[in-house]
Amino acid sequence: MEFGDRIRRWTGWLCLGLVATMACLGYFFGNIRFAPLAAGFAILAAVCLVELEQEPTRTDGIHPRRDSGVSRASG
Repeated sequence: MEFGDRIRRWTGWLCLGLVATMACLGYFFGNIRFAPLAAGFAILAAVCLVELEQEPTRTDGIHPRRDSGVSRASG
């Protein structure tokens, strides 16, 4: 795991902690104003914690959609 991945994952868990904190504060004070803030941190947590898949790289040097040259014929 690279350093950037560790920071991204740590930030995601921090955002989840803030979601829990805002939910508890909203419940404790009986105030709905904490809900949009908690929703924003939940979105940030989802963005940070989603696993990014590495696309496989082609090493044969062949483009999957080669141009056949037929369309260039003057007619």
